[in-house]
Amino acid sequence: MLFKIASFDRLLSAYFKDSSGERLARVSVVFAVWISLFLIATKMVAWIITDSVSMRASLNDSCLDAFSSFVALHALNFSHVRYDAEHNFGHEKVEGVVAILQCLIVAYSGFAVFYDSYEIFLHPKPVENTGVGIVVMIVSCLAVYLLLYLQRYVALRTGSLIVKGDSLHYLSDFLSNICVAASLALSKVFVYMDIICGVVICCFVMYNAFKIFRSAISDLMDESLSPKVRREIEQVILNVNGVKSLKILKTRSAGMKKYVESIIGVDGSCALVEADKISKNAEGSVKKLLGNVDVLVKAEPI
Repeated sequence: MLFKIASFDRLLSAYFKDSSGERLARVSVVFAVWISLFLIATKMVAWIITDSVSMRASLNDSCLDAFSSFVALHALNFSHVRYDAEHNFGHEKVEGVVAILQCLIVAYSGFAVFYDSYEIFLHPKPVENTGVGIVVMIVSCLAVYLLLYLQRYVALRTGSLIVKGDSLHYLSDFLSNICVAASLALSKVFVYMDIICGVVICCFVMYNAFKIFRSAISDLMDESLSPKVRREIEQVILNVNGVKSLKILKTRSAGMKKYVESIIGVDGSCALVEADKISKNAEGSVKKLLGNVDVLVKAEPI
């Protein structure tokens, strides 16, 4: 839903050309923390000046965003800790746990919007200094839009559930800012604008929260990669010279990393050294295809 900005795309591609997925995700979350603190400060001032209920709701939403981003930052640092004696397969699955927590925060925020809309419906009151509030909302929209654009770029490059979940909060905030600006502008004409906008935003955000929740559960349950990706893996393995068949293929993902385990069939007369070389070639082909992947290929005679 974001408009493409060619110059911004080129800037991101040039700046993060050789960056790892871990660095990309960390930069995205750190930037989100600073943006959330900026939004809290500006909205706090605007709420004091305007005494707007919708501005207060937007301020609450930004506070939740800040909390979520702080949690995401610590989780991201923890998820890239290498495996240890207690966690032999690493800590990447913490991304799925945090994504679920973020979805719960989004759900709470959605219900809070419903409640605030109900309060406005029962106790409508005029809003003061609407011009100041509108300016603050426009500035907030610009800041959040830049953050969303960066998060979209990082999510496409890394597939990080933490970044996707964090992006969901700020997408909610972006839409909320637009609606608050509209409600401030139309408050003297149509006092119930907040209610309509609030319900629409809430439905949209809750739907996206469910999608992130579903991805997180799939990650935690070791659901296999998509059929399309599995077919691509099968094809690159079978194309390796010396591979006669593909007996077993197991795939899963954990955070930004994908895992592939496979048993291939090689010629029964093949020497052990040659069979090992074929396995290494197959592993290299899968790594070239998927990038950030932990792959193990075992050869068996046929």
